[in-house]
Order: sequence, then structure tokens, then C-alpha cells
Amino acid sequence: MTEPPRIKTTTVTANPGLADVPEAAPPVDRAVEAGRGALFIGAAKVFFMLSGFVQQVLLARLVNVASLGAFGAVNSAISVGNNTIVQATIQSVSKFTAEDDSRAGAVQQASLRLLVPIGVAFALAFFLGAPVLADFEKAPAYVPYYRIAAAIPLLYAAYAVFVGSANGLRRFHTQARFDMTFSAAKTVLLLAGAALAGVAGAFGGFALAAVFIVGVAARAMSLRRPGPTAAFPMRRLAAFWAMIFGYNLLLNVELLYDQPLLHHFAGMVDPTRGGVIAGHYQALRTLALLPYQALLVVTFVIFPLISRSTFAADREATRAYVTQTLRVALILATAMGVALGARPAALIAILFRPEYQEGARALPILVVGECALALLAVSCAMLNASGRPLAALVLMATTVLTGVGAAYVLVPAAALGAEMLVAMAIAAASGMVLGFVVSVLYIRVRLGGSAPMATIIRVGIAAGAAVLVGRILPGHGRIVGLAITLLVAVVYFVVLVALREFGANDRAKFRKILKRR
Repeated sequence: MTEPPRIKTTTVTANPGLADVPEAAPPVDRAVEAGRGALFIGAAKVFFMLSGFVQQVLLARLVNVASLGAFGAVNSAISVGNNTIVQATIQSVSKFTAEDDSRAGAVQQASLRLLVPIGVAFALAFFLGAPVLADFEKAPAYVPYYRIAAAIPLLYAAYAVFVGSANGLRRFHTQARFDMTFSAAKTVLLLAGAALAGVAGAFGGFALAAVFIVGVAARAMSLRRPGPTAAFPMRRLAAFWAMIFGYNLLLNVELLYDQPLLHHFAGMVDPTRGGVIAGHYQALRTLALLPYQALLVVTFVIFPLISRSTFAADREATRAYVTQTLRVALILATAMGVALGARPAALIAILFRPEYQEGARALPILVVGECALALLAVSCAMLNASGRPLAALVLMATTVLTGVGAAYVLVPAAALGAEMLVAMAIAAASGMVLGFVVSVLYIRVRLGGSAPMATIIRVGIAAGAAVLVGRILPGHGRIVGLAITLLVAVVYFVVLVALREFGANDRAKFRKILKRR
């Protein structure tokens, strides 16, 4: 590939995600713009997580445990297609838009021509393949659920193009509005549908929410290609999208394979009990996935920035982005990990009915794995943005194969119940941790950046202190457990501050980001 022309760049600050925006903007404005972008998307992701909690917790009260297991199994399978299309499309559209803002309309038009037919193909595959998917779960009653949800991949394909345009143009506030609007609509319509018609109604409400957000996004982000601008090459877009699709397919398999696979193994022993165990594991995943969902904001902000810096062949800027992004991601992921693992039984008791306590022992194990996966996803997003999607794909394939292989060894050998939940959590976490460790080593060689060793040591000390506090304090009730969970998080950050991980420069940058224009 021809080396892209080097363009002029300004000094990169140490704050992760400080944008390399148009050259006319001074460095301070660039930092403030990207920092505020992170706040916009961060707020949207917090809203997304809260609405997701509301969906799962209230759905667990609207339907019985077996129905919750049915929703989780079908939703996990359909989400592999949905999430893969969305993430691959957003990253592809964002990358080519961020490299040159003037061709945003051409990239969007080419993407719609490519993605709408792909969305139709996915929808047909789920609709026609519903009996096969239901048979794998040993649950023929799931067929209508798969067919109702089959329309969602088509709708997501179009929606993701508009979100990718907003991300590539660094219009993070617009992207955040889309996320929040969709989360609210999905919560209301999914729960209303569940109240009226159970699992089938829940998926019907989900599909209606997708129809709604496509209309909103198209109205807000439809771009026209300027007359003199040539059409964006479809072959180039398709080739990159295919690689990113492969990576994101594996990522979503990694995110979702454990629940259906557990359902499969448990169902082979006892079909009725298998659905209940799947419901219990679904509750665990609702909590354990929080670190991954929280760190999505980092991938959305850093992706267009590294796309621009690598397109400009600015290795110093890229190295600074990588180093500081991994630093912040490590701090945040560890904070959530120690809080979620401090009093697992108390968290489950607060949010779910008493029978879900069967999975309490498995939660801390699964949380460790999901924190590693969150950091792996950040690393792979930077690799994709830098034009190395094959490396990201190989890393994720290694993660998936390790976890699935471990599951086939550990889960069938475990006793039905809590032991099987623990075995599945260990298997899934083993692949996630291995993938993250390998990704850090690869990025250090190829992009030249890594989380500072001093930060790694300080985070380790702070996490150890927080876990120790969580273990030695007495009490296991809901109120005491919640109080200890909050105290563990406070201890973690207090130790980091005492170790001077957050210095004057960090505080100054936050003040600039929060300051009014």
C-alpha cells in the first residue's frame, strides 16, 4: 500500500483521547473538544447501562426464570449478528470518514449500498434458520422468538451507518443522543411488550424500537456527497469492512457464547433445569458485563483519533494516544472489577430474586474475565484504527478458541447447578485473560505504546488494598453488602491518589474539559 502523505500535526497532550481535529484549532481547543466528546459518549453509555439494568431487572419480575432464560438465549444468539454488523459498520464508516472529512457523504452513500443488502441477508438467515437454532438449545418453543427478532439485524445495518458518520466526524454529542434515545425507546417498548405478551412481546418491542431509531438517525445524519467529490471506492470499503466484520463477529461470539453453551450443556443433563441455570447465568452476565460496556466509550473516542494519526504517519501522536488510553482503561476496568467482586451475593440479592443466589460464587471469576475482555477490546480497537484488523482478528480468535475449548473440558464435568456456573465462568475468563495479555505485548511492539509500568504497579497495590477491605469487613446483608461495595471503590481510588497516580496535570486537564466554553 502506498505510504499516505504526512500532514501537519500539533503537539499531543498526555490526556487520552485528546483529538487531532482540524489544523486551524489550537491545541487547547482540540483537547477540550475530545474530552467533552468523551463526556458525551460516557454519559450515553452510563444511560445505556442503567437502562440495560432496568430492562433485565424488570424483565426478571415480569416473566418467570425459564422465560428469562429463553430471552437471554435467543437475545444472545441474535445479538451476535446485530452487534457484529453495528460495530463493524461504525468502525469502517468512522475510519474512512475521519481520514478526510470532505468525503463523509461519499463514504456514507457507499456504506448504505453495501450494508442494507447485508442486513437483509442476516435477517433472512435468522428467520429461516430459527428451527436449527432452537434445536441447538433443545427448545423448539424458541422458534417464534427468533423469527420476531430476525428483522433487527436489517434495521441495525442502516442505523450503524449514520452512527459511523457521526463518530468519524467527531460529532460525539450526536452519537450520544442516538444512543440515549435508542436505549430509552428500547426499554419502554421491550418491557411493555413483555408485560403484554411475554418473551414474544419483548422481542416485538425491541424490533419497534429499532424501527424508531433508524428514522431518527436518518433524519439527523443523512449526508450529501458534494458534486465534485468522487464516489468512495466500494471495493476498498468492502475489503476493510470484511476484516472488521470478522473481528467483531469473534468479539461478539466471545461476549455471548458462554450463556447459550451453558444452556446446551445443562439441557443435555436436564432440559427443564437447563433453562433455569441459563437464567441464573444471564443474571451474572448482566453484572459482569458492566466493565466492558463502560469501556466502550474509550473505543468510540480513540478510534477516529488513531485513524487520523496513523493516516498522517505521526508515530509519536499514536504512541501517546495508545499509552494514555491503556492507562485510563486499566484504572477504570480495575475499579469496576474490585467493586463488583467485593460482595457478589449482596449485589445479586439487591437486583434479583433469592433463587439467583446460586451464581454468587461464579460472579467474581466472571468479572475478572470481563475486565480483561474490556481491555482487550480497547487494544483491538486501536489496532483496527491503525489499519491492522488482521492482528485484532487473530487475537480475538485466540480468545474465543481458548474459552470454548476450556468450556468443553470443564463444564460437562461439573455438577448441575452452582458448580456448573463456576466452571463456565472459569472457562470464559481463561480465554479473556490470555487474549488481553497477548494484545498488550503485540501493541507494545507494533504501535510503541503501553500502560506505564508505574501505573500497573499502583493499580495492583490499590486493587489489593480494596479487595482486602472487602474481604475482612463483616456482614453479608443487602445494605451492609452495598455499603462495603461502595467503600471498596472509595478505598481503591483513595490509594491511587495517595500513590500520586492522579497528578496536577490530570486535574488541570479535567478542569479544562469541564470548563464552559
